[in-house]
Amino acid sequence: MEMAETGRDVERAAARAPAWLASIDRMMLAFVAFLAAIAVLAYPRPLPVLLTLAVLAASFALAGAWGARSPAGRVIHAFLPLPIVVTIFNVAGPLIGAANAARWDPTFAELDVRLFGALLPAWRGLMGRPAWLTDLASIAYVSYYFIPFAMCIALWAKGRRREFDDLAFILIATLLVSYVGYFLFPTTGPRVPEALEVEVLGGGAISARVRDFLRVAEINVLDAFPSGHTALSLVFLAQGWRLFPRASVRVPLLLAVVGIVFATVYLSLHYVVDLCAGAAQAALMPLAVRGLRQVFGPGGVGEGAAPADPA
Repeated sequence: MEMAETGRDVERAAARAPAWLASIDRMMLAFVAFLAAIAVLAYPRPLPVLLTLAVLAASFALAGAWGARSPAGRVIHAFLPLPIVVTIFNVAGPLIGAANAARWDPTFAELDVRLFGALLPAWRGLMGRPAWLTDLASIAYVSYYFIPFAMCIALWAKGRRREFDDLAFILIATLLVSYVGYFLFPTTGPRVPEALEVEVLGGGAISARVRDFLRVAEINVLDAFPSGHTALSLVFLAQGWRLFPRASVRVPLLLAVVGIVFATVYLSLHYVVDLCAGAAQAALMPLAVRGLRQVFGPGGVGEGAAPADPA
């Protein structure tokens, strides 16, 4: 009985919110408000950050209002959280540094040596680091940005709107939870200085282009613990395994995730303990999502747009 009452309370709370704000919008706006508070309290020049955050918040309101009136707007509204969460990641970078002066790299580097010993040089020096392997690892690492987007597109195109909403919610929630971890444990990871990348990391033209992309896409460098790449890739593997049961999808998805996790250490972007933390986070995300749904409500853009399933 209590669970039923709680569910009705959540539905009533969601109903009181503006009709064009979905649960995923409310969750992201709450995180934007958190960043705004950090900017005001800890950042020496908060105005540019606050203006950026205001633009992000306004984009949800505008997309939601447009989506309530137009099919094209509905599509924009549904997919808007994916690029915005990357923007939030980069906006958070300087705020993390301002809010928490601690740096956990010495601790995690020592833990790596203690716990994993000879695995580290073997992993980073696998097969003598041939250029083709570094290129493959670079492709795998950057595929993290595109695979979730492709999964969401596939569900939307097939009219599987409720599943789209659930997938989008857990993907965004996973990233936001990992961002909280960055505030708690600011860590840069065992990154190689740009001037030494070619000498130390190797690879060919593909690796060079991926490194150029990452310098633009990942401005925030206090993002090692927990490994968001590991957490998100394990989450979208678990979700994809359930949503796309064909072997023609499952096998490439599994290989891609193995490649992503391998690349995080091979390319000297994460400690192994970062991966362990990311895996633990991924395992806890279903429970976290249940709690977040209690706060921000059920459903989403797709389910709200689609006709209700027949009883």
